[in-house]
Amino acid sequence: MEPVRVLHVLHSMNCGGAETLIMNIYRSVDREKIQFDFLVNVFDKMFYEDEITSLGGRIYRMPFLTKVSPPVYAQGLYKFFREHGEFKTVHSHLETTTGLILKEAKRAGVPSRIAHSHNSRYTRTGAAAIVENLYKDHCKKLIVPNATLLFGCSDLACKWLYGKSAEKAVIINNGIDTEKYRFLSGKRAEKRAELKLPDGVPVLGHVGRFNDQKNHLFLIDIFASFLKICPDAVLVSVGEGPLFETVKNKAISLGIEKNIIFTGLRSDVDGLMQAFDVFLLPSKFEGLPVVLAEAQCSGLPCVVSDKVSAMSDLKSSFMRFLPIENADVWADNIADILKSEDIDRAAACKKTADAGFDIKKTADMLSKTYLNAERGSD
Repeated sequence: MEPVRVLHVLHSMNCGGAETLIMNIYRSVDREKIQFDFLVNVFDKMFYEDEITSLGGRIYRMPFLTKVSPPVYAQGLYKFFREHGEFKTVHSHLETTTGLILKEAKRAGVPSRIAHSHNSRYTRTGAAAIVENLYKDHCKKLIVPNATLLFGCSDLACKWLYGKSAEKAVIINNGIDTEKYRFLSGKRAEKRAELKLPDGVPVLGHVGRFNDQKNHLFLIDIFASFLKICPDAVLVSVGEGPLFETVKNKAISLGIEKNIIFTGLRSDVDGLMQAFDVFLLPSKFEGLPVVLAEAQCSGLPCVVSDKVSAMSDLKSSFMRFLPIENADVWADNIADILKSEDIDRAAACKKTADAGFDIKKTADMLSKTYLNAERGSD
């Protein structure tokens, strides 16, 4: 019997939070029963592309509405869904554009249409984005009438995308492979040696794409302030993105670049987490970031922007929420945390799983959803 094929719609399958979650789920589902395929808007080789094809997934590409026009994009979607009747479930992760996607899926007769919110506000704001966000508001209004299921990673993410219908939404935990992130002292020593980090040197860590949302410029301010307290500290910044050179140049202008390791994209974030002493996430907005579940599972104390949902505190490690206004306050809090002797990193893995963030639970829940949708369409 052929597996049920589920179509996930995203901009790309590069290394972002939603993409990482979907790959975590994909690795964990019974692929003899369920297969994932992907409709993306990029034509370059993607971070997860080889793994997707190795797992049996198919990748379809279509120019995004900004490259063509909304009517042409909508017609392309309709044509695609009509030609691919094997998809009984379309699971869209494209924020407000999900409204347009699910409208065309409904028009083409796709019976199960899932909207999934991973964020808590528009990625672009200000005068330059006024017209763009007006169109996004229009697309947002199309989501609820055309979706059969509403998913979100947190309360904030649901309220932002679904408005008054957020109460109908189901929270899907951003599950991870908890065993992979279990703290091991040997693994920590190995990674610190690889990064040439001396024993006893405090290491602050950050993982995230170099874009405005992740607030790297403030991250550099925090670290510069912390160096006044602890001059031998190191910041390890994992990721890449359009603001990388801007962020690096700021570090150079402050004369602190020698204390920063920019790793680029890495496939060993689980190991790097072991090497860190404190995890920082000064984002301007988030849904419920996968990386915070990973950091907490590794037992890392986390200092996090108060713009992030309180639901991200899994009670599995030390978490402190702060306003993104004063870098000195962040530095003082980091120093205070590093003095603590009450941090038990080894216990965090089980606590994270008990909080419902083991990927097996997330994958099982979604598998039942997909299979039920297939039976309902027979």
